[in-house]
Amino acid sequence: METRKYYLDWLRVIAFCLLICFHAGLLYGPWSYNLKSPRLVPGIEQVLLVFSVWRMPLLFLISGVASTFLIGKLGTGGFALDRIRRLQPVILFGMLVVIPPQVWIELYSKGITSDSYLHFWWTSYLPADQTLAHLSGKTFPTWDHLWFLVYLQVYVLLFAGVVALGRLMRLVPAKAPALPLALLLIGPALWLAATNVWIDAGHPLTHALVDDWGGHIKWIGLFATGVACAHQPAFWAALRDHRWRFAAAAALLLGAQFASSGLVWSAVSGLYGWAAICTVCGFAYRYLNQRSALLSHLNEAVLPVYVLHQPILLLAAYWVFPLRLALPVEGLTLVAITGLGSLAIYEVAIAPFGVMRFLFGLKGKPRGARREVAAGAA
Repeated sequence: METRKYYLDWLRVIAFCLLICFHAGLLYGPWSYNLKSPRLVPGIEQVLLVFSVWRMPLLFLISGVASTFLIGKLGTGGFALDRIRRLQPVILFGMLVVIPPQVWIELYSKGITSDSYLHFWWTSYLPADQTLAHLSGKTFPTWDHLWFLVYLQVYVLLFAGVVALGRLMRLVPAKAPALPLALLLIGPALWLAATNVWIDAGHPLTHALVDDWGGHIKWIGLFATGVACAHQPAFWAALRDHRWRFAAAAALLLGAQFASSGLVWSAVSGLYGWAAICTVCGFAYRYLNQRSALLSHLNEAVLPVYVLHQPILLLAAYWVFPLRLALPVEGLTLVAITGLGSLAIYEVAIAPFGVMRFLFGLKGKPRGARREVAAGAA
């Protein structure tokens, strides 16, 4: 029997921590974001690209692995119901309660509205009055940074349907067959390179679900990679045993990414992204493949922290920017407020209460029970 891949749990936690740093960096860079610092930092986007091209693909890969193990445990029907119960409440609660403050502070800071938050929330946001939304290029209500959960819910339900149909037609073997190692190592790299070119050639990411064909092709491919690799021990062992080779390849491709442009950059970034994923998975397997109380705690907290972090970041930025702290101090302050603030809300207002646990996609547990959830719940 295969044991739990604790290193993927750790990578999931680390990836969401990087998301906080990434969103804080967006405040200072040229890319579009909800709020901008009055003091942009030239070249910060190059630093962000070191992580951004592989962080989301890694999360979809981990989600595919976790879904494969979970569907084997719960069956297709139980898996689908469990994913709906875990994901749908947090998506709806996030859209209706958690995200509105960040939308309001964005509109308020840009002078689009002068209404108080409660007035805006009750009279514009909840009734889906699009008057202010059109001025900001948004739609009310919005899932904003929760697009990952929306997409994941669609993908896992499609996965459940495909597996159910395959079992009905007796096309799914009882035991996962061994797949060629070369296919598992090279195929995802080519997929990422090709989809990046497709996206940048005229099918940009929208995160809007219905018209995000470039995004769906990319993310479904990484989710499917996780499904294909879940029961392939030779694949994970190769990442562990050749981690330094993958690291060297990632370093070379990162240099090539910095030196290229246009569609060549798109292709190289895909190759670099996969090499980086292989690297971090290999090192994590070697050094982080053990259970711990800290991992169990963080593995549960990561979903609420992910949901809460962006409103906290944007509200904190609005109040911290006028202080004009030294830029390194300001950036670290915002990251600390966001991370610790999100974790504090989880500890005080979410973890102890059954209703809040349900609304944030957590299992209901008796007080004092061990907090350990399946990796990829988000």
